[in-house]
Amino acid sequence: MTVHTMPHRIKVYFTDPALVMTRDRSDLEKRQFAVLARIVRRYVSSGAPVGSRAITEDFNEPVSSATIRNIMAELEEAGYLEQPHVSAGRIPTEKAYRLYVDRVARSSGLHPDTARYIDQALNAESDSLEQLMARVSRVLSELSENVGLVLAQARSEKLLEHVKFVALPNHRVLAVIVSRPDVIENHVIRLEEEMPQAELDRAAEYLNAEFRGWSLRTVRMEIFKRLEEMRTTCETLLDRVAHLFQAGAIGQQEEGSLFVDGAARILDQPEFVDARRVRDLLATFEQKAKLVQILTACLDSSSRSGVTVLIGQENPAAEMRHCTLILAPYSYRSRTVGALGVVGPTRMEYDRAIRTVEYVAHLTSRLLSIN
Repeated sequence: MTVHTMPHRIKVYFTDPALVMTRDRSDLEKRQFAVLARIVRRYVSSGAPVGSRAITEDFNEPVSSATIRNIMAELEEAGYLEQPHVSAGRIPTEKAYRLYVDRVARSSGLHPDTARYIDQALNAESDSLEQLMARVSRVLSELSENVGLVLAQARSEKLLEHVKFVALPNHRVLAVIVSRPDVIENHVIRLEEEMPQAELDRAAEYLNAEFRGWSLRTVRMEIFKRLEEMRTTCETLLDRVAHLFQAGAIGQQEEGSLFVDGAARILDQPEFVDARRVRDLLATFEQKAKLVQILTACLDSSSRSGVTVLIGQENPAAEMRHCTLILAPYSYRSRTVGALGVVGPTRMEYDRAIRTVEYVAHLTSRLLSIN
């Protein structure tokens, strides 16, 4: 396996998009939005409230501090900014982040150096699909400097390529299942009575001929459906196949595997100095079944294309309502098979995170679909 090491802190480059108005009429004027975008970027970078003087310095054209203060006051009244202390500057609200994401963050571009690093890291030789998924979550965490997540396809949803049954001693059968993308699994099935190898071969031939390209869950459902319809004909072969699926629990409905990398990074964020907030969030990461449900729900509610960004209160889980979740689906030959993304505080470098998630999702889909 080729190993690509990463510097202690990789430099990630993104183009700096012009802060322009969308074609649609907005409740914010051009200069108001320009001020808001600069406040978002400064606050994301420093974590400290932003004052009018700092924003005045960011403008190329002459503009007075009084003008900026007035605009900031208008933005605060409109719910885009808040003032944590009387003497402090302003910080963005979730409403501000949402506007920034919709207007600016999605228009930034991934620098070729960053894309090249992702290509090298994910194209490294691997022995299994699990190794690829683990690398994906690690790359997402490293580049976004947050928590990287990958929801892998459930075993029951993998597409059947080939199956073989081998008789073993003591009423056992070895089921070798080849599915796509790129998975070979072995199941030892214990039966109540011996099944001759000839019957096992017939069962495998039937499955390979009838169900190649079907998901294992759908195969299981179809087998039991056909068996019920053929009860009166005493269809021995189908009964044998159903018995193998039942005894081996092959194709049963299940949740996908979850890969999490960089959970400790959340502890470095000033937003999580509150012990209870950290405890609740880390408990969500540890309870992977719950996190799988959250990601699955987000994926099901999205258009299954592009990047979904859930900010603060938009998150379905109470434990994650101080966070932002950026999620994108990935596919195997145009079939959505999972989701990947990052979790971090709402004070996040959205430009970086969105483009990283989008690029990694596209590359993961391509790598899975090569063969």
